[in-house]
Parts: sequence; structure tokens; C-alpha cells
Amino acid sequence: MQVDGGQIQFGGVSVPKKKSKIPKKYLSGVKGAKRTELTRVLRRISKLYNEGKKVPKSLLDKRIKLGSKKKTSK
Repeated sequence: MQVDGGQIQFGGVSVPKKKSKIPKKYLSGVKGAKRTELTRVLRRISKLYNEGKKVPKSLLDKRIKLGSKKKTSK
């Protein structure tokens, strides 16, 4: 393993560093500020759930809203 600038290199393949520490499958299809906000929401939900606390419906709704694409009209 070699560290090269902002990239980590495994063998011959260069893999970009991850800032969010959240699997890519939960953030796919979202870019920019929306993606960082979705990351924050997912982390907060995860923290509450792991502590055994109640996850507010507003937080779940926000996660759905951020993760879904806008509907386009014909």
C-alpha cells in the first residue's frame, strides 16, 4: 500500500480516499452539497439507532427526500 497525494494505491490500482466513511451504495446518484447533507443524516440515524434511541420520522423523511431523484414532467 502506498499513499500518493490524495490517493491510496493498492498494487497497480489507485483508489480515491473516502471522506464520508459511508458505503458508496447509500450515496449513489447524489452529488455535491446534497451528498454531504445525506451523509450527515445517515450518520445521525445510525448513531441514534446504535444507542437504542428513537429515530425521528422527520429524520427518516429527510433521508428519503435527499436520496430520491426529482421527478421530471413530460
